[in-house]
Amino acid sequence: MKRRDFIGKGASLFASCCLLQKLPLSAMPVVNESMKKNRNRVGIQLYSVKDDLAKDFTGSLQKLSDIGFSSVETYGFDGNQFLGKRLKEVSSILDGMGMTLSGTHTGSAILSADTGAKEWDSWKKCCDELKAAGGKRAIQSWLPATKTTDDLKRLADHYNRVGEVCKKSGIKFGHHNHSAEMKTVEGNVIFDYLIQNTDPSLVFFQFDLGHALEAGADCVAYLKKYPGRFTCWHATDHKINSGSRELGKGDVDFDALFALAKQSGLEELVVEQESGDDRFACCKVDFDFLRKYPWARIK
Repeated sequence: MKRRDFIGKGASLFASCCLLQKLPLSAMPVVNESMKKNRNRVGIQLYSVKDDLAKDFTGSLQKLSDIGFSSVETYGFDGNQFLGKRLKEVSSILDGMGMTLSGTHTGSAILSADTGAKEWDSWKKCCDELKAAGGKRAIQSWLPATKTTDDLKRLADHYNRVGEVCKKSGIKFGHHNHSAEMKTVEGNVIFDYLIQNTDPSLVFFQFDLGHALEAGADCVAYLKKYPGRFTCWHATDHKINSGSRELGKGDVDFDALFALAKQSGLEELVVEQESGDDRFACCKVDFDFLRKYPWARIK
C-alpha cells in the first residue's frame, strides 16, 4: 500500500471511531497535504511516453507518479490544449497523483516568422493558460531556420521580446537545444551566439545534455562558461554515434555535471527518454539513476 493511501485510509478509520465514540471530528489529526506529494527534484517530459498517453492518459500519468516523478512537462502546447485537455485540467489530474505541472514545450506554430500583434497575443494566451495551471516555464523546443548572422541576431532579439511578454505574465521563457545549435553560422556557434545575445533576466536555456554531447559539445565546459544560464536541464543520455540510451548507460558524464549543479544555478531537472520498447521501464531506470545524486533527492 502506498504511503499516501495508508494515510487516507487511516484518517477514514479514525473518523469512523470518532463517530462511534461520539467524539468531535475536530479531534481528527490534520493530514499534511505535502505528505501526498512526490518529494524530489526529478521531473519528466511527457513526450517520453507520448504513445502511451494517447492510449490511456490518466493511467500513464499514474504510472509516472508511481515511479516517483515529482513533476511533468507537457509538449506541443499551442496556447489552447494539450492532447485535448486544458492545462488546468491536466494540473488537477496531476495534483491528485502527487505531481505538479512544471512547464511546457510550445507548439511549432507559436513562434512564427510573423512578429505582428497576433503572435504576441498567442504568447500572452500561452502564458495565461500556463500560469493558471501552476506552470512556471514556457520553452521553445526547436531552432528556427538560421542561415546567416542576421538570422541569429533577429532570433536573439525575438527571444528577448518573447521573454519580456512571458515575464510580465510571471512565466519564464527558455530555449531547448538539440544538435543543430552546435553548428556554426558565419563563424558563430549558434548556441553560443544565442546565449551571449539574449538577456539572462528574460531567457534561460534548457540544456539537453545528450543531444549536446551527440553534437560534439563539452557539456561541462558550457556550464563553467555560462553560469546561471542553464537553470533547467533535460536529462538525456547518448552513446556517441549510437543514439539515445537510458541514463547512466551512455557517455554523458553526470558525475561531473552534478558537481557543478549549484555553481551553474540549476533549478529544475527533467528526464526525457527517447528510446526503448517499454518506456515506463526505461523511465524507472532513469529516475532511479538520478536519485543517487543528492541534488535530485532534496526538495
